[in-house]
Amino acid sequence: MAISCGLEAATGLGLLVAPAVVASLVIGADIAGPATIIGKIAGLALISLAVACWPRVDSKGNGAYLAMLIYNALVALLLAEAGATAKATGMMLWPIVVTHLVFAALIALASFGGRRGSAHQA
Repeated sequence: MAISCGLEAATGLGLLVAPAVVASLVIGADIAGPATIIGKIAGLALISLAVACWPRVDSKGNGAYLAMLIYNALVALLLAEAGATAKATGMMLWPIVVTHLVFAALIALASFGGRRGSAHQA
């Protein structure tokens, strides 16, 4: 499991840093423009999946909370940067950025605010 998670995290990091290179190596095609933003989001998803599934000694389920916190916060930042630099201009861009920020805040509150205990055991 750790090897699989490590490889997924490495692939995710590659997609986050150089999505066009990873796409070229994996599917043999070039990507550019908006497709690189989607590649970076896929990279964040793979990193979050690796965090959620990483073998742990504790059995409290913290991995899922941490993974979703990482994913929501970083996707919000990635999309906000794309919007601020005019790489992305879609009608739903900013509502999606705000939604991911709200989810990240709520997950952080649930995870670190001590409220998760009773909800998690249900």
